Amino acid sequence: MKITARNADAFSKNPIAEMRVVLVHGRDAGLIHERVRNLALSIVSNLQDPFQVSELTGSAIRSDPACLADEAAAQSLTGGRRVVLVRLGAEDISAALKQVLEMANVETLVVLEAADLAPTSPVRKLIENHEHGASLACYEDDRATLASLVAEMSRVAGITFSRDASNYIIEHLGSDRLVSRREIEKLIIYAGAKSEVSLEDAIAVIDDNGALSIEEIIYAVGTGDGQALETGLHRATAEGISPIMLVRAAQRHFQRLHLAAAACGQGKKPHEAIKSLRPPVLFMFVERFQRQLNIWTEPQLATALQLLTEAEGQCKSTGAPIQAIGERALMRLAQIGRAR
Repeated sequence: MKITARNADAFSKNPIAEMRVVLVHGRDAGLIHERVRNLALSIVSNLQDPFQVSELTGSAIRSDPACLADEAAAQSLTGGRRVVLVRLGAEDISAALKQVLEMANVETLVVLEAADLAPTSPVRKLIENHEHGASLACYEDDRATLASLVAEMSRVAGITFSRDASNYIIEHLGSDRLVSRREIEKLIIYAGAKSEVSLEDAIAVIDDNGALSIEEIIYAVGTGDGQALETGLHRATAEGISPIMLVRAAQRHFQRLHLAAAACGQGKKPHEAIKSLRPPVLFMFVERFQRQLNIWTEPQLATALQLLTEAEGQCKSTGAPIQAIGERALMRLAQIGRAR
């Protein structure tokens, strides 16, 4: 069974009882960690209890295939169900997994943690096509999943976020779930007894050093500054900022330019169009944003958004050269901006 992205979080907190093996894989290490933890805690109350939780590696199972079935069949000395956590590398342990999937009366849940596995992976194919197996793909958060995370955490904390604060958080958080959760937790603690988190609170707390680096790159794209773009891309690589994060940031930026350009086309003055955007354009970028409104026409902005959408789709293809695709798209846009 392949769990959809929409249902993955809910499934990780309450997996179907008939599941014996769940594969959690993808590119977002933070989200993988979170869902593996949720799956384990849905079965046991204490992840440190050696009678309830066992840990194996793919290499250990490859060396001794029977050890996985032995762990799956073992009974907890304290009663209740057990969890077997498996850290999987490139090993093909499908034969050992098939044995567990076809065992009768097994109450243990085997949870596999892996990097991005291709659809042709023997392990992934086996699990997704078996009635007692399920796979959860974990890819970088986008605006929709970040919005859901903000809503969930605000509900649990019993606090609300103003619209501007929510938009600012979504704009400035990265794509790693674990980092995003920690940043939102910091903001909730900072708010203290307040009933609502304001935009000022979000600006004061959210760690946006990486976000500002991204902003500099995107503004270099919009103004056609090839040298600044090249410098920014080198810095992004050194800081571990993923190319797909840059592509998505560029999409948001050009969407906002498109909105502002459309408002200008309806009679608004540029500064009025910019002021109406939510979240607001950061003060240090207002002048450059207005300059870009003069550079890009609405048809060109539509073309830019189409190019970025295609680049994002290509980045999501398994085995694609993500860095080359992302950087090539940004450089093409910078050339358009420079030509103006």
